[in-house]
Amino acid sequence: MVNKLNLKPGQRVRVVGKSDPALVAQAREQIGRPLSRSDAPADVILYWPSALAEITPTLHQLRAALEPNGGIWVITAKKGHTSASGMAYLNQTDLIPLGLAANLVDNKTCSISERESGMRFVIRKKDRKHS
Repeated sequence: MVNKLNLKPGQRVRVVGKSDPALVAQAREQIGRPLSRSDAPADVILYWPSALAEITPTLHQLRAALEPNGGIWVITAKKGHTSASGMAYLNQTDLIPLGLAANLVDNKTCSISERESGMRFVIRKKDRKHS
């Protein structure tokens, strides 16, 4: 499951929303460290939305906590399933404008499990602030 998220040892990963415990455990094993606190910058954010209306505002908030080259995985249910957060199926193409409204662009999608898919959003290269 977690291999498709391209997590690397040492990355700072944060989890937002009611998540899939098995996936989170695999992610933690993959990175070899504890998950990041909510007030710390993150290289990768795994986000399980619970309602459509929360996605853009939450992505906007998470963008501020994301390292410039990082990514936010929005994890949603596949057709005929419910996500770990309890949210029903949402066509992934419907996520694209929600990310754009938060000044993020999608750059990868993948199947994560039998019931969930993920779409990764990143900050546009021209908008990245490097310290």
